[in-house]
Amino acid sequence: MWRRICSSQLKAQALALAQYSCRSAPVNPSIASRSLISRPLFASRHFSADSGTSVKKRVEDVNPVATGHEREELEAELEGKNILEIDYPTGPFGTKDAPAVVKSYYDKRIVGCPGGEGG
Repeated sequence: MWRRICSSQLKAQALALAQYSCRSAPVNPSIASRSLISRPLFASRHFSADSGTSVKKRVEDVNPVATGHEREELEAELEGKNILEIDYPTGPFGTKDAPAVVKSYYDKRIVGCPGGEGG
Protein backbone atom coordinates (compact mmCIF):
# COMPACT_ATOMS: atom_id res chain seq x y z
CA MET A 1 0.00 0.00 0.00
CA TRP A 2 2.72 2.48 0.95
CA ARG A 3 4.73 1.63 -2.14
CA ARG A 4 1.80 2.60 -4.36
CA ILE A 5 1.26 5.86 -2.50
CA CYS A 6 4.95 6.80 -2.55
CA SER A 7 5.47 5.83 -6.19
CA SER A 8 2.41 7.78 -7.32
CA GLN A 9 3.63 10.83 -5.40
CA LEU A 10 7.10 10.50 -6.91
CA LYS A 11 5.63 10.19 -10.40
CA ALA A 12 3.51 13.30 -9.84
CA GLN A 13 6.52 15.24 -8.55
CA ALA A 14 8.68 14.12 -11.47
CA LEU A 15 5.96 15.14 -13.93
CA ALA A 16 5.58 18.55 -12.29
CA LEU A 17 9.36 19.01 -12.28
CA ALA A 18 9.60 18.07 -15.96
CA GLN A 19 6.81 20.49 -16.89
CA TYR A 20 8.41 23.26 -14.85
CA SER A 21 11.87 22.69 -16.38
CA CYS A 22 10.38 22.78 -19.92
CA ARG A 23 8.68 26.13 -19.25
CA SER A 24 11.66 27.82 -17.68
CA ALA A 25 14.48 26.43 -19.86
CA PRO A 26 17.66 28.51 -19.57
CA VAL A 27 19.11 30.24 -22.64
CA ASN A 28 22.68 28.95 -22.23
CA PRO A 29 22.89 25.38 -23.70
CA SER A 30 25.63 24.24 -21.29
CA ILE A 31 23.46 25.17 -18.29
CA ALA A 32 20.47 23.43 -19.86
CA SER A 33 22.33 20.18 -20.45
CA ARG A 34 23.86 20.28 -16.97
CA SER A 35 20.49 20.82 -15.25
CA LEU A 36 18.81 18.05 -17.25
CA ILE A 37 21.56 15.58 -16.43
CA SER A 38 21.81 16.33 -12.71
CA ARG A 39 18.12 15.82 -11.92
CA PRO A 40 17.81 12.23 -13.19
CA LEU A 41 21.12 11.30 -11.53
CA PHE A 42 19.85 12.67 -8.24
CA ALA A 43 16.60 10.72 -8.59
CA SER A 44 18.36 7.50 -9.56
CA ARG A 45 20.77 7.78 -6.64
CA HIS A 46 18.09 8.31 -4.02
CA PHE A 47 15.02 6.55 -5.43
CA SER A 48 16.42 3.50 -7.16
CA ALA A 49 14.05 0.53 -7.06
CA ASP A 50 16.26 -2.12 -8.67
CA SER A 51 19.92 -2.34 -7.81
CA GLY A 52 22.59 -5.00 -7.96
CA THR A 53 23.13 -4.90 -4.21
CA SER A 54 19.61 -4.98 -2.84
CA VAL A 55 19.29 -3.94 0.79
CA LYS A 56 16.53 -5.54 2.81
CA LYS A 57 13.97 -2.87 3.63
CA ARG A 58 12.71 -2.31 7.12
CA VAL A 59 9.41 -0.90 8.31
CA GLU A 60 11.23 2.26 9.41
CA ASP A 61 12.29 2.84 5.78
CA VAL A 62 8.69 2.69 4.55
CA ASN A 63 6.84 4.37 7.42
CA PRO A 64 8.94 5.41 10.44
CA VAL A 65 5.94 6.05 12.71
CA ALA A 66 4.03 2.81 12.09
CA THR A 67 2.98 1.00 15.26
CA GLY A 68 0.66 -1.79 16.28
CA HIS A 69 -1.36 -3.58 13.62
CA GLU A 70 -0.18 -1.24 10.85
CA ARG A 71 3.45 -2.14 11.64
CA GLU A 72 2.63 -5.86 11.59
CA GLU A 73 0.97 -5.47 8.18
CA LEU A 74 3.97 -3.60 6.78
CA GLU A 75 6.43 -6.18 8.17
CA ALA A 76 4.43 -9.00 6.61
CA GLU A 77 4.20 -7.18 3.26
CA LEU A 78 7.97 -6.61 3.21
CA GLU A 79 8.47 -10.33 3.89
CA GLY A 80 6.10 -11.21 1.07
CA LYS A 81 3.33 -12.56 3.30
CA ASN A 82 -0.33 -11.60 3.40
CA ILE A 83 -1.17 -11.21 7.06
CA LEU A 84 -4.84 -10.62 6.34
CA GLU A 85 -5.41 -13.96 4.59
CA ILE A 86 -6.23 -15.61 7.90
CA ASP A 87 -9.34 -13.47 8.27
CA TYR A 88 -11.17 -15.45 5.60
CA PRO A 89 -11.47 -19.12 6.54
CA THR A 90 -12.45 -21.38 3.66
CA GLY A 91 -14.18 -24.71 3.55
CA PRO A 92 -17.29 -26.20 5.11
CA PHE A 93 -18.66 -25.38 8.53
CA GLY A 94 -17.01 -27.57 11.16
CA THR A 95 -18.74 -30.35 13.08
CA LYS A 96 -17.70 -32.43 16.08
CA ASP A 97 -16.66 -35.28 13.81
CA ALA A 98 -14.88 -33.09 11.26
CA PRO A 99 -13.88 -29.75 12.80
CA ALA A 100 -12.95 -26.84 10.56
CA VAL A 101 -9.29 -25.78 10.79
CA VAL A 102 -8.93 -22.03 11.11
CA LYS A 103 -5.54 -20.27 10.86
CA SER A 104 -4.53 -18.25 13.89
CA TYR A 105 -1.94 -15.73 15.06
CA TYR A 106 -1.45 -17.70 18.27
CA ASP A 107 0.74 -20.75 18.81
CA LYS A 108 -1.88 -22.36 21.08
CA ARG A 109 -5.15 -24.04 20.19
CA ILE A 110 -8.23 -21.91 20.84
CA VAL A 111 -11.61 -23.65 20.83
CA GLY A 112 -14.89 -21.82 20.77
CA CYS A 113 -18.57 -22.62 20.46
CA PRO A 114 -20.95 -20.15 18.80
CA GLY A 115 -24.11 -21.82 20.08
CA GLY A 116 -25.82 -24.93 21.34
CA GLU A 117 -25.85 -28.44 19.89
CA GLY A 118 -25.64 -28.40 16.09
CA GLY A 119 -25.39 -24.65 15.75
